[in-house]
Amino acid sequence: MSNLDNDNKTLEKPKTVFETTEVISAKVYKVNPEQKEKLDRLAEERLEQTRKEAIPKIRERYEQLIKERRQLQQPKADGEGRTPQ
Repeated sequence: MSNLDNDNKTLEKPKTVFETTEVISAKVYKVNPEQKEKLDRLAEERLEQTRKEAIPKIRERYEQLIKERRQLQQPKADGEGRTPQ
């Protein structure tokens, strides 16, 4: 094996993995009405569950950003504990 082959192996692209909570859907052509109704209901339940899980996380992150922003906007105290005027 040549030195070039070794270099190519070390330069292989790393695999990137993304974690999402999106509902993945695909067209299904041969499904009877009962199956379609059941699948639609399951998809709706999954979407609702995802929303229930996401909303508290979003709210927590929003509150954290607000807290950080308030800390940045507060005037710094000087060495004697007084805030500058």
